[in-house]
Amino acid sequence: MNIINVAHKLQCTNKSTLWIRKTVGVFMSSNSTRRPKIIGRDFALNWIVALLTNICIRMLDSNMASYATYVWDSKSLGGYMTSFFTIGSVVMSFFSGRLNDAKGRRNCLMAGCIMYAVPAFLMTVLKIPEAVLACRLVQGAAKGLVMVSNAAIIADVVPHDHMNRGMGIFGLASTVSFAFGPMLGLAIVGNDNRYLLMFAVCGILYVISAATCLGITYEKKQNLYAQKNVSEQETPVISPEQYKGIWKLIEKKAILPSIVFTIFISGYACIVVFATVYAQEMLKLSGTMLSLFYTTAAVTMMVIRMFISKLADRYGAMILLVPGHIAMILSLLILAFWAKNSYALFLIAGGLYGIGVSAVFPGLNTVAVVDSPKGRGGAANATYYFMMDIGMFAASAIFGAFLDNSESLAYGYRNMFLISAGITAVSFILSVILFNNRTRARRSPRFAQHMMKVKNGELDV
Repeated sequence: MNIINVAHKLQCTNKSTLWIRKTVGVFMSSNSTRRPKIIGRDFALNWIVALLTNICIRMLDSNMASYATYVWDSKSLGGYMTSFFTIGSVVMSFFSGRLNDAKGRRNCLMAGCIMYAVPAFLMTVLKIPEAVLACRLVQGAAKGLVMVSNAAIIADVVPHDHMNRGMGIFGLASTVSFAFGPMLGLAIVGNDNRYLLMFAVCGILYVISAATCLGITYEKKQNLYAQKNVSEQETPVISPEQYKGIWKLIEKKAILPSIVFTIFISGYACIVVFATVYAQEMLKLSGTMLSLFYTTAAVTMMVIRMFISKLADRYGAMILLVPGHIAMILSLLILAFWAKNSYALFLIAGGLYGIGVSAVFPGLNTVAVVDSPKGRGGAANATYYFMMDIGMFAASAIFGAFLDNSESLAYGYRNMFLISAGITAVSFILSVILFNNRTRARRSPRFAQHMMKVKNGELDV
């Protein structure tokens, strides 16, 4: 006989007994509720695919310029290889959401891995620059398809009310590859210029990724667009056939966070593209000392993604977006004014950069997915990644031209980082205005339902 029944039988009506009954009832109820499972088999396999493909991307990105110089004695060709890769990613990202919603996540993910693998193996035998550029174009398209498919699977398998935490854990794959990929590539190439071996290793890892996709089977167990049992007060599933024209490819509710992230990535693109050259030309750092910048960034990324992202499920995206933007602005200001005189400050800038990326990227990505209608996760992620690639491509080209036309390197780098800090500040202001909890709740019924559940204590977040 439980405590509540005993209290009923004794007919105890004093305030202390009523308080005990209420407390015990809530305690028993909360313990009988199972904590939603985030990391299941499909999540784990998708994470492995993301890890392997991202490692290969980092390996190739960090070595293609030197490969072009070694084989054809052309630095500009190395730049073209990066540009072709980005163009392929931009174009495919635009269509990836529709493909994912129409053809299935696993099919698209596997196709992307194969599109990665075939050019990697071909690059071991091709010596014609135009052929290698074509391979990089196809690999860029593969990146656009794989990244959107990865994110769409996470949006499907992670409980809606734990999306920030799920995105944070999933982002660890990118974090690990950020630190490990370039080092692995440099180790394989070595002093003997073993570029062909690196291409072969990437091809093998891509084949392993494609085989791993076979284990992702959740789509066989549920029909994403015809579920009979929809949870209470949940937004109905939207079929892709209800969308016409361009809206088959783009999700309207994901446009705002995607635009803001485009502005944000335009701000920190200067670090992604020019941090290495800046450190070599202005700070005169060796490769080992420079690698600590990325290691520091990777460590802070890991901490944020593991321990902080889940707070956004309870308090909303602003708990990530505010500190993330502030950290990125501080990183850019340190690089503009003080890093050239202090190696320690250079490393601190790297840590702040890691905080900014790992907080804002999944924060806005989750806003794009959660605020979109159910069943439109693929289109929402495609919109987000398409805009991301546009921002990176445009900012890289503009800042490169800016540096080439600057009076001096010191003047050019300082003003580039200052301009980037200003761009990031614009992203910060827009985030505060557009993505505070009250504004989001008015714009998104799904988010309003989520916050109501949190307020009523119905969710274990």
